[in-house]
Amino acid sequence: MIGINRKDIQAILKAGAKAKGMSTSEFKAEIQATIDNIINSSDIEEQKRFKQYFGNRIPTPEEYIYTITKKTMIKF
Repeated sequence: MIGINRKDIQAILKAGAKAKGMSTSEFKAEIQATIDNIINSSDIEEQKRFKQYFGNRIPTPEEYIYTITKKTMIKF
């Protein structure tokens, strides 16, 4: 399996921002809003999945991307 590192996360942020036609900081803010929405969600399954990945802590947008990417990578 290929690992991802900090440089990869920055590249993902830049690519995501470019794809959405916004700055990297705007894209990070959008990811933070997603994190906040999940934390405040009334969906029990969504909350359970989030806690499974992050416990009781709130990840940064970079940590969120890293963890979600790592958990959803296909192993060859």
